[in-house]
Amino acid sequence: MKALFKTLFGSARTIAVAAGAVFLAVLALHGPVPGLAGAVFPAAMLAGAAYLARY
Repeated sequence: MKALFKTLFGSARTIAVAAGAVFLAVLALHGPVPGLAGAVFPAAMLAGAAYLARY
């Protein structure tokens, strides 16, 4: 089962980075400028990819 999880989702760090990006986008969506969420999500994913590339 662990191999299936690793194949489908990667590591727990990958899931945490993706969840963090979604969380930031949801915060932006419910903020004063909801259209900003369209820019926050890709930027957060790119920052998360850069973070993951270091490991």
